[in-house]
Amino acid sequence: MHHVGSTNGGGRLKRFGFVIQAKSAAAMERYKELHKNVPEEISGPDGALAAIGLHRMSILCWPPYTLFMLVEADENFDPARDFGRALKMHPAVQAWDDVMHGPDPLLQPVAGNDTDLQWFRLEEAYAWDVPPGSERASLTEDENVEA
Repeated sequence: MHHVGSTNGGGRLKRFGFVIQAKSAAAMERYKELHKNVPEEISGPDGALAAIGLHRMSILCWPPYTLFMLVEADENFDPARDFGRALKMHPAVQAWDDVMHGPDPLLQPVAGNDTDLQWFRLEEAYAWDVPPGSERASLTEDENVEA
């Protein structure tokens, strides 16, 4: 597990990658549309994602149907435990999950995913961070640098 250079007020953050697939092109479009307005109970400053220890989440699309999620979380974050714990925090979180993974889901596990998580946790093959002490390492967390 790669520890990210940024901190959460003393502890280091861990980085996780996950993958899943949309069931169809229409499901992918609905998924992207829904994510333009994620409920505050999930993504707000006091929402479930923050409460379970996430600091950052980014979901990228690989057409036609694959989604890749990158998460940076507290050092004690455990995906199997904490994503499940989030579902119990507010009815809006469970309702959101039901749309994504429920009886008529937008998403489906990737082939070969025999884990308890819908999103398959990826093994990190390589990681790089700006070396400590370099000029770029002094950027604040509030600054965004795009490639």
